[in-house]
Formats: sequence, C-alpha cells, structure tokens
Amino acid sequence: MFKIGEFSKLSNITIKMLRHYDEIGLLKADKVDENTNYRYYSAKQLEKAAKITIYKDLGFSLKKIKSLIDSEHKEEELLTYYKLRIEEIKEEQEKLEKQIHKLKIVSDINKNLNMIKYNVVEKIIPQRKVISLRKKIPTYYDEGILWNEIYEIITKNNIKPIYDGYTMAIYHDDEYKEEDIDVEIQVTVEDKDDSNGIELTRTKEQKVVSVTFSGSYEQMPKVAEAVAYYIEQNNLSLTGKMANIFHVSPAQTQNEEEYVTEACYFIK
Repeated sequence: MFKIGEFSKLSNITIKMLRHYDEIGLLKADKVDENTNYRYYSAKQLEKAAKITIYKDLGFSLKKIKSLIDSEHKEEELLTYYKLRIEEIKEEQEKLEKQIHKLKIVSDINKNLNMIKYNVVEKIIPQRKVISLRKKIPTYYDEGILWNEIYEIITKNNIKPIYDGYTMAIYHDDEYKEEDIDVEIQVTVEDKDDSNGIELTRTKEQKVVSVTFSGSYEQMPKVAEAVAYYIEQNNLSLTGKMANIFHVSPAQTQNEEEYVTEACYFIK
C-alpha cells in the first residue's frame, strides 16, 4: 500500500486532486486508516489513475470520466462518448478559428485607427415603394434567413427590385439584444400597383446620421463612437432605431474587405 504522497508521485496527480477524486467517488482510496484518516492506495489503482489523466487531457469533464470508466466494458457506450467528444472538439475548433480570424481583423483595425477617419453625415432617406419583411430572428448572424426569404418572394412573384442604394435592414429594438432581434428588411421595388397580391409599402422620409465604411463589421464600435460624438456636438436626439444599408453585402462577396456598409442612426 502507498501513502497518498507516494501515490501522488507514482501517478503524477497532485494530493489535492487525489483528495477531490476521492470525495466525488472517481478514485477512492483503497484503504483509510480509522485512527489517522490517512488514505492508502494500491498499485492496481495506478491503471485507473492513468485512465483518468488521459481522459482529462482529452477534455472530458470529471463527471463524464466517471461514466466512461463505469462503461469501459461496454464498447458501444464508449464509442458514443468518443464520437460526441469528437463533435465537441470540432465545434471548439471552429469557434477558435473564428476567434483567431476576428483577432486578426481587430489587430489590423487597431493598427490603422489613427488613419481611419469616419465621415459622419446627416441625410434624408427618401420615400420609397418597398417590399419589407419584419420578424424576430435568433441572433444577428441569422439575418441571412430574412434576405433569402424576401428574395424568394420577389423572384416567385416577378417583383422587380430597384437597386437605388437603399437596400437595408432596420433594427427596431430600443436596446442591444443578443437574441430575439426585431429586424425589418426593405428592398425598393418598382412603383406600380400590380404585385401579384404581395403587399408593398410606401415609406416615409427618414432623417438619419450615417457613416459609410468599407471592410469588416468589426469596425462598428468605432463607427458608433464617431456617430455618438457627432450627435453630442450637434445636440441631436436619436429615435432608437438604426439601420444598415448594404451597398456591397456578404451576398455579393465572401471577401470582407470588399464589403461597403452604411450605418444609419435615425434622429428626431
């Protein structure tokens, strides 16, 4: 039998972690001295200790490791656990790749901060005849669902869109939300009565403060900052709505550097 310190050296597991494993029933001491409360381990427990370490290195939680060890004679169950972990690793990898990509973009933006000058303008978005679609979407990343739906309606009903520089998404929420986003998309169309029964809307003139910028949407915080300074300095008031006009959108190019977006903040 080995004292906990000796077993710690043999297993390459800290005493603190061995005590924790004992408490949660993952690797209980083979014997506990009733008088001293000292824990003692046997040589045969080193195999289990090694398995726990391997599973930990593979990213399994201690709860999952306990299930894995309990199922080590059930091959199908083990394979299921392995397959699930592979899928989790793939998702984690995709997430990390996105974070790396985002870091590179942010790094490039930060390097050029002093060079970027956002031109803030006040303008009127004119009256237009539009087809619009307003729904709540799970997150901002799901906006493409609405665009696909509206262009399917346009194509199916032979509605002729007009590319007048005001193809936009309007965000109606009074605050920033991470889910259940209230979004309306608008596409300007020919001003005629015949639309195969599809309801078209005539918009009102809307006054906005806007910034047109090229490249990644990661610039939006700096764009918003430029707009905020302009609004403060000119004693303007926001209505709560904002919109993005997509001059060159992700639907037209996969290269973020080619995006051209006009961020519009509605003012009273």
